[in-house]
Amino acid sequence: MRRRSSLPVIFLVPTLAILLVLSMVPTLYAIVIALQNRELSAPGYSWVWFSNFADLFLDRRFLNAVWVSVKWEIVTVVATMAVAIGLGVLMFEVASPRLRNVYCLLFIIPVLLPRVSAAFVWKFAYHPLYGIATYPYRLITGGLIFDPLSKASTALFAVASVDVWQWGLFFAVIVLKLLETLPPQPIEAARLDHAKRWQIHAYVTLPMLKAPLISLMFVKMIESLRSFDLIYVMTRGGPGVATETLDMYAFSQGFIESGKVSYASAMAVLMMVATVITFTMLWKRVQA
Repeated sequence: MRRRSSLPVIFLVPTLAILLVLSMVPTLYAIVIALQNRELSAPGYSWVWFSNFADLFLDRRFLNAVWVSVKWEIVTVVATMAVAIGLGVLMFEVASPRLRNVYCLLFIIPVLLPRVSAAFVWKFAYHPLYGIATYPYRLITGGLIFDPLSKASTALFAVASVDVWQWGLFFAVIVLKLLETLPPQPIEAARLDHAKRWQIHAYVTLPMLKAPLISLMFVKMIESLRSFDLIYVMTRGGPGVATETLDMYAFSQGFIESGKVSYASAMAVLMMVATVITFTMLWKRVQA
């Protein structure tokens, strides 16, 4: 009995130890570098402690990157959940079981594409002269050119649409499967009470799926933080700094423009702390 009870520990401890090392060693090293003034062009360094963090709050470009990251997070998460719930409910109500399987297969394809490949495809689709996404605008306006990736007011939303296209359709499949697992009795009772379709889902099915929908939202919030590849391929943070998120600015400062590795590490550490605090507060709020 003692050997049997210790077997899970034997298998779990080495794996957890490896994961702990792989996660903590880079994190601690990033914190150490953030307290120094390392640069790629200079071999020497000294300890500056928290001066890098103080300089960040005086950096207007850093503050702009924070604001862009917040906008990106809100737009992608809200739009993805809206598309997922809307399409999931629509397929549940309209499509037959066989047709649902076809839709699910089609909706899973975008998320299977590598982000870089999807970014290149949609970058060409947004081309002002040859893009299929800008063709309706040219057709309506009689040939006027519209380049959403080159305008500061539309670039972020154009890139966000690609992210929503990938994850919104995939989450719609998950929402559909969640609706199919619900017991039919509450839905049938609501229909007997002459409830409309939108009322059934607003007051019966979706409240029953509150926990998994919140989990999906948190998954998308975490995924939206890892948007470097998509934004870099489509706009490289432009036009100007209109789509430059925190991770892009940190990469630019650390390896492209000035080689300030410690300054970039300070941004990464600050982003990690803010993310952990924000997610913990949100999780406690929704659990209350």
